[in-house]
Amino acid sequence: MRKHGWIVFLLLIVVLGMLCHTVLFKVGFDEIVIIETFGKAENAIYGHTDAGWRLKWPWPFQRMVRYDARIFIFEDTHEQIQTADKQNVLVTVFCGWRINDADLFIRRISTVAEAEVRIRSMVRDIKKQVVGKHRLEDFINTDPTRMLIPQIEENEILPSVQERAAKDYGIEVVTLGIKNLGLPKSVTKIVIENMQEERNRVAKSYEGLGQAAADAIRSRAEAARDQILEFARAEAKSIRAEGDRAAAEFYEKFKGHEQFAMFLRELDFLQETMKENSIFLLDPSVQHSIGFFSKGPSLPPLYDGKTTKPVTAKED
Repeated sequence: MRKHGWIVFLLLIVVLGMLCHTVLFKVGFDEIVIIETFGKAENAIYGHTDAGWRLKWPWPFQRMVRYDARIFIFEDTHEQIQTADKQNVLVTVFCGWRINDADLFIRRISTVAEAEVRIRSMVRDIKKQVVGKHRLEDFINTDPTRMLIPQIEENEILPSVQERAAKDYGIEVVTLGIKNLGLPKSVTKIVIENMQEERNRVAKSYEGLGQAAADAIRSRAEAARDQILEFARAEAKSIRAEGDRAAAEFYEKFKGHEQFAMFLRELDFLQETMKENSIFLLDPSVQHSIGFFSKGPSLPPLYDGKTTKPVTAKED
């Protein structure tokens, strides 16, 4: 009896586990779960707001369908489209979308793979319609201010795709834009030649403006140079004349005392050279003023010009 009791207990645990697995389920943060009762979809459970454990009836009463709530990204095909001015351009569009209305989505599409196919077809049709309304210069232009790609993406292609996707399939188109833009070989040569001509015109215009500005700057610089030189010459003449007058006065004062003048010059020399702590190795025979450090400063003896003996001063 004990052996059979353990078997019954294990069977009950297995049955209970299978029942829990059948009726109990978990909704993740990045999931959308729809419960179908006898084939009819009920309200969807969105993980970003109602994540957690839930209960349902086992099959065949109820069936659970899971969808990824994250954004799906795809790129449109690189195809040739004719613009309003009969020029061909190659355009590739990228698109990011996610499930917004799960009830409508499961009724109209039911699978993510099928949804991407329909969104691709929708984007392709709207892209052709919008590009066909614009001229080539709205997409490719040497003047950045005349290129309308951001406005075409945000104001024409994206709103049209968003409206149709939400209305028909319960899909929210989060982002959409032009990824690649190219030209066929037949158009590339013409576009390049037109761009070269326009760039040459702009370059010549800037060269003319630059030359005019350079001439004006050169003229102002020459005028300023002449004015400065004239002022400097006049100032130099004034300083030179003042110096000549001062020198004449000093020459007149020291004309009768030449030795005293040389003595003062030697003192000035020492004052200028000994401003800071310095060491000089000089010979007094070369510079007379160096001898002052050993004998002290003194004036050389006076001579009367008739004898070689020094003249002594007379006391009054």
